Amino acid sequence: MKLKFIVIIFLLMPIIALAQGDAKKKAYFFYGDQCLHCHKVDDYFKANGVYDKYDITKLEFGNPFNARLLLKFGDVYNDPDKGAVPAMAFADKFIVGDQPIIDNFAREIDAADASILPDPDKISQNTATENPTSSNTSAPAGNKKNYFPVIIVALIAIGGATLVYVNRKKSDK
Repeated sequence: MKLKFIVIIFLLMPIIALAQGDAKKKAYFFYGDQCLHCHKVDDYFKANGVYDKYDITKLEFGNPFNARLLLKFGDVYNDPDKGAVPAMAFADKFIVGDQPIIDNFAREIDAADASILPDPDKISQNTATENPTSSNTSAPAGNKKNYFPVIIVALIAIGGATLVYVNRKKSDK
């Protein structure tokens, strides 16, 4: 009975570890309360289920901390509209303006590895300006896939198998 339980656990662990890859993609949405363009993007996101599909952190530009973060992204990507809202930052992309966001956000984030929120301090200015694309987006070195949970599960599985092997040898004596 104990062995069956251990085997079932080891069979379920890889499934649990791989299920973590289905997490929602993350993005920052910088907006202003009084900005009509921001409301246009917000309404579009609500109408098209963007907030349900992606994990979007809304940051109001009136907050000084949010404004500094937006300016940092503008500096890193050398965007001529830095500090302007609405703006989206995710993975290795920065999009400014209501129409560019509406036209490109879903396509760009689906193509990007946006498993974590971007950090402008970890994006080098040189890399951010090397690969400019349309709609004020750039492609610095993107986020790497996180294999840590898979490694932990593998180590647990190896440890469990070792325990089963050792216990089996003890019971044979």
